[in-house]
Amino acid sequence: MNTAILQLRHYFVSELNVVANRTHESTKPVNLTTDNLVVNSNFLQDKKDAREWQVTLRLQQSAGADTNSPYSFAIELVGFFGVAPTYAVEKAEWMVRTNATAVLYSTAREVLRAAMAQGPFCPLLLPTVSFYTPETKKMLDAAKNAGKNQALPPAETPRLPKRKSAALRARNS
Repeated sequence: MNTAILQLRHYFVSELNVVANRTHESTKPVNLTTDNLVVNSNFLQDKKDAREWQVTLRLQQSAGADTNSPYSFAIELVGFFGVAPTYAVEKAEWMVRTNATAVLYSTAREVLRAAMAQGPFCPLLLPTVSFYTPETKKMLDAAKNAGKNQALPPAETPRLPKRKSAALRARNS
């Protein structure tokens, strides 16, 4: 086992809201899809140390009454990450955008599951996602080749399949 190139130094939950749906019918199917999940992220690089980053990740369920979702939720986490000195600093932003968001997303999944487990219905388990995007890598490579330290816009919502996800369905057993 080796220490990862990207280290989570500290994180906190800045927003957590879980609401049980009083009209949820546990005998009927839950019709959530990945389209019902809104993901936003923001990245701040330390001005004094290019290897230190603050990453904010916000997840929110956006589901209508027709989904029969047992819960609605919103969560925001703020994480502080460091990139190893052995890793090329020009690749640090891509590493952070790809992996720091994944670390925070995994944490959010578990915080939400634990909070929902205290409610009256079975908890939702969010699907596993990847924050790797070839577009981000291409933009960073282009900025590097142009000799510019060009800032990138906030990351886009990860592309999730537009199908019903078994992981998003509540277990009604």
